[in-house]
Amino acid sequence: MLTRIHRLRNFRIFREFSWPAGLHDFGRYNVIYGWNGSGKTTLSTLLKNLQQRQALAEGTAEYFFGDHRVMGDAANDPTVPKVRVFNREYVGRAVFETGAGQFPPVYYFGEDSAEKQRLITELATQRDQHRAEQARQGQLLKVATEARETFATETAKDIRTQLMAAGGAYNNFNAGPFKAEMQRLVDSEQAETRLSDDERTALVRMKDSRPLPSLEQVTVRFPDLMVLRAKTEALLKKTVVSAVVQSLADDQSVASWVGQGLGLHRGDHATANCRFCDQPLPSHRLAQLEAHFNDEFDQQQRAIDALLLEIDGASKFNSAFTSPPHEALYEALQPAYQTALKALRTQASSLVGALSALKSALERKREQPFKSMELDSLLKQVVDGGGSSLGRIILGFLAVAVEGMTVTASFEGAKSLAALNEQIEQHNRMTASHDAEVKSARDRLALDGMVGALNQWREKCAAVSQATEAQDAARVAANRLDEQIMDIERQVRQHIVPAEELTRDVAAYLGREELQFVPEQNGYTVMRGGHPAKNLSDGERTAVAFLYFLKSLQGTDFDLADGIVVIDDPVSSLDANSLFSAFGFLKARTVNAKQLFILTHNFSFFRQVRDWFDALNEAAKRVRPKPEPPARFFMLHATIHEGQRAARLGPMDSFLTKFESEYHYLFKRIFEASRLEQGQGLEQHYGLPNIARRMLESYLAYRVPGRSGDLRGKLSEVGGDDAAKARVLRFLHTYSHGDVVAQPDHDPTILLETPAVLRDLLELLRADDQRHYDQMMELALRD
Repeated sequence: MLTRIHRLRNFRIFREFSWPAGLHDFGRYNVIYGWNGSGKTTLSTLLKNLQQRQALAEGTAEYFFGDHRVMGDAANDPTVPKVRVFNREYVGRAVFETGAGQFPPVYYFGEDSAEKQRLITELATQRDQHRAEQARQGQLLKVATEARETFATETAKDIRTQLMAAGGAYNNFNAGPFKAEMQRLVDSEQAETRLSDDERTALVRMKDSRPLPSLEQVTVRFPDLMVLRAKTEALLKKTVVSAVVQSLADDQSVASWVGQGLGLHRGDHATANCRFCDQPLPSHRLAQLEAHFNDEFDQQQRAIDALLLEIDGASKFNSAFTSPPHEALYEALQPAYQTALKALRTQASSLVGALSALKSALERKREQPFKSMELDSLLKQVVDGGGSSLGRIILGFLAVAVEGMTVTASFEGAKSLAALNEQIEQHNRMTASHDAEVKSARDRLALDGMVGALNQWREKCAAVSQATEAQDAARVAANRLDEQIMDIERQVRQHIVPAEELTRDVAAYLGREELQFVPEQNGYTVMRGGHPAKNLSDGERTAVAFLYFLKSLQGTDFDLADGIVVIDDPVSSLDANSLFSAFGFLKARTVNAKQLFILTHNFSFFRQVRDWFDALNEAAKRVRPKPEPPARFFMLHATIHEGQRAARLGPMDSFLTKFESEYHYLFKRIFEASRLEQGQGLEQHYGLPNIARRMLESYLAYRVPGRSGDLRGKLSEVGGDDAAKARVLRFLHTYSHGDVVAQPDHDPTILLETPAVLRDLLELLRADDQRHYDQMMELALRD
C-alpha cells in the first residue's frame, strides 16, 4: 500500500511539502477532507501519474510503499500496485458528445465493428496530417532558431570587437551573455534610450584611455636610535678595574700591540722565551701584563665589538628600501611625492650619521678602555666638532634620543614615509577610479549596442515562438489522436448488456428513472422521456462517469483486491438524494480494494464516509484489542509559502470527527484565530475570510431562514453593533470567495486585521444568541 507521500516539491499547489512529523501513515481506507482550492485535485492528479506509470512533468515527488521508496521519475517501478483515479479530469474524458449525441460504451464484448475500424482509419489519417505539420513546423523552428543564434553571435562579436581591451570584461563576450541581456531588456518595464552622438564620442574616448599602473607602497625599518644611544652611553662610562701598567695605559697603540702579543704567549702558545726577541721572559713581567689585561678588560672589548656590529647592521636600513620614480605617478602627485621622498632621504641620512657618530664614540672607547667617557662631549668631537649644519642635525637627533621622549629620532622619518605612501595610495585610488569609469563607459556602450539590436531580436524571437507554438499544437493534436486510437483498439466489447446495466445503475444512482441508454453503432443514444437527450447536466455527466469508473474496477486489466482506488469528489452537482446513492455505490464497489482514498469538500458526503470508516475501525477493535485502525482521516489546508498559495496535509480536526455539523469546526477555527496576536504573518490568516463567511452563512441560515443569498440583509436582522457588522461585511466581501481559497489580491494590511475582525464576528453571535454562543465556546475551550 501507499504509506505516505514523503516529499513533494513544486508540483502545482504543493510547493515545499514534506510529510508532517507525527502524522500517521496512510491506512487501507483513507478520507481527505478539504475545501476547493486546498489541493485535492492536485493530489488526485499526482496519483494519476502512478496509474499511467508516467514520470512527473513538473516538480519532484517521493513516495513510500511500505518501506520501499519510489521517486516520482520512477513511476513504472514494479513494486507500485495498479492505481485507478476518479476526478473531474476523468469525467471530462469519460463522457463526451458527438454531433449525433452518442456516448462511448462502458465496455464491449466481441470483435470491433467495421465502423470502429473506419473510425480508426480516419483518426490515423488525421494523426498523420498533424505529424507532417509537426515536422514542417520543426523545420521552420530550426531555421528561425539558427537565424536567431547567428544574429546573437554576430551582434555579440561586433560588441566584443568594439570593446576589446587587455583584461577587459568584454574580451569573451559571446552569444550566451548577449541573449541573457537581451531577455532582460525584453522583460524590463522601463525602455532604455539610445546614446546621442556626443555621449557616444565621450564614452569611446573614455574607454580608450589608459591608466597608470598601481604602485607598491614603500617599506622602511627604522632602527631604534634611543636604545642604541643608551647602550653606547653605558659602555662609554664603564671602566676596567685592573693593575694598570702606566706605560701601556698612556700609549694605546703600544697597549694594543702588547695585548695581542700576550695572547701569543699563553695557553697553547705558552713559551719561556719572548717570541719577538727570543730572550727569557721574566715571570714578574708576565704577571704584571696578566693583571693589566684581565677578564674584565676582555669582556668590555667584546661588548664594544658586539655593539659596533649591531650599529653596523642598523645602518643598513637606508640601503634596504627602494621607492618608485616620481615619473611613475600621475603628474599632479609628483611634486608632493618628491618633497616627501627628499625629506625621507634626508631623515634617513641624518639617522645614518647619528649611528656613525655612535660608532665613532665606541671606537674611541675601545682605544681607551680604562677611561670613563661622557657621550655628549665625545659626540661633539667626532661629529665635525658639532659646528657644521649636518653636525648640528646629527647632534639634534641624538639629543632627542637622550631625552627619552616618545618622539624618537626615527619618528620624523616615519612621518616622511607616511607622507610618501599617502601620495602612492592616492595614485592607486586614481588608477582604481579610472578603471571604474572605463568599465562604466564600456558597459554603457555595450548596452547601447544591444538596445539598437532590440527590435531585430524581438522579431527573431517572435519567429521562434510562433514556430514552437505551431509545432507543439501539431504534436499535441497528434498525441491526442494516438490516445484515442489506442483506446478504441483496446475495446473488445458488446453493447446490449452494458447499456441495460448502465440504464439501471444511473436510475438507482440519480434516484429517478429518467435516462435510458440505447446502443447505436459504437456508442449510446441517450433518451429522456422517449426523446434523445441533447444535453446532460453536470450531475448526470458525473453520475455516468462515476458508474463507468466503478465498472472499470471489475475489468480484466485491474485486480481490485491488489490495487489502489482514488476517488475525488464524486458528488459534485448532485442533490441530497443522489448523494446518498453515490455513497452506496462507492461503498459497495470499493470496500474490497487493497487501498482506498476518498477526497471531498462536501461535508454531507464526508459524514457518510466518516460513519462508514468509524464502523470499520470499531469492527477491527472487536477482532483485536489494539489494532492499527484500517481507516484514517486527513485534512488538506491552503496556506501561504513565500507569497504563493500552498497545500498542507495534516490530521483531521477532532471537531469534524466528533460532531454532525461542519459548523462546529468552523466556529472552533474562528475562535482560535481570534486569539492570534495582531500583526502576525499573512500565512496565519490565509483562508480565514472564507471560513468566517461559511460559518456566518451557516449561522444566518438557521437564524434568518426566510431570506436566502443576501448576507447583508440577513445580518441586518440579527443583533449586534452596526459598526461591527460593517467591518465584518467589508472583510468578507474583500477576501472571501465562496468556498474557494483564492489568491489574496487586496491590501494585505486589511488582512492583517483578521484577529480583530473575527472577534467582532464572535461578539455579533454573542449579542444575538448568548446561550448558543456560551455552549459553542464551552465546546471550543474543552477541545
